[in-house]
Amino acid sequence: MNKKQRAIRHKILSVLIVTVIGVWCLAPLAWIFITSVKPMGTEYRIPVEYWPSEPTLDNYRTVLGERFTIQRSILNSAIVSTGSVIGTLTMATLSAYAIARLKFRYRIHTLYAMQIAGMIPPIVVIAPTFVMMRALGLLRTYWAMILPNMVYALPLSSFLIASYFANVPFELEDAAKIDGAGTLKTIFRIVLPIAAPGIFSAGVLAFLGSWGEFMLANTVSIGSPAVETVPVAIQSLSRAFNLQWSWVAAGTMVTIMPIIIAVLVFQRVVVTGLSAGGVK
Repeated sequence: MNKKQRAIRHKILSVLIVTVIGVWCLAPLAWIFITSVKPMGTEYRIPVEYWPSEPTLDNYRTVLGERFTIQRSILNSAIVSTGSVIGTLTMATLSAYAIARLKFRYRIHTLYAMQIAGMIPPIVVIAPTFVMMRALGLLRTYWAMILPNMVYALPLSSFLIASYFANVPFELEDAAKIDGAGTLKTIFRIVLPIAAPGIFSAGVLAFLGSWGEFMLANTVSIGSPAVETVPVAIQSLSRAFNLQWSWVAAGTMVTIMPIIIAVLVFQRVVVTGLSAGGVK
């Protein structure tokens, strides 16, 4: 087999693998959408309807009506996710700058330790997190979700931002200091603009992680509609209305639509932020 044939085989194999992964990931989303446009009750029909004979948007009208509080849950998720992103990027930027730009012993080991901590499944720390939030009097508040989500997203965010900081030439900082710029001015005027793609990518990933988080939100909200986020609201929706799956599917589509739009709009920047840079 010559080089050209190997390249063609490799390309075909790559396309097949990507197609299988794409179908595997998108099939559940497609089925949720199909269920969301089925008339109520027809989702139980046998044989299964892979596309409804009379598609309808009534389920969306019902979910967005006065009987449901899905709009409030979307607002809650937006508040929690935005607060988590702001806190995560603030802490991650400071830690990443120290790891990538300052010379101290075990700085790379510190980054590795953070990544190991980030591998701990959140469910392992749910119980101590609940006890801590209760001791602080933060249960049934946004802070009970914002603070832990900041910690969850910190390891990956620090790694991404440190990758960009490590590639900023030290000569740029030296030149700024010669011109009389202080440390903070150098960071904000020189380092942060160059690392903007990595910071933005870290922010998007932190937002997505916080938006879709369920276990923590369900635990610390304790059934309070005033602070329940989108995943908790969907679970409450399915219980309260006897598993009307067409309504649940419509509610799911409504809540994930902002995320789909954000990913489509910012995917190029996120991919660039994930693929560029390398910690020195």
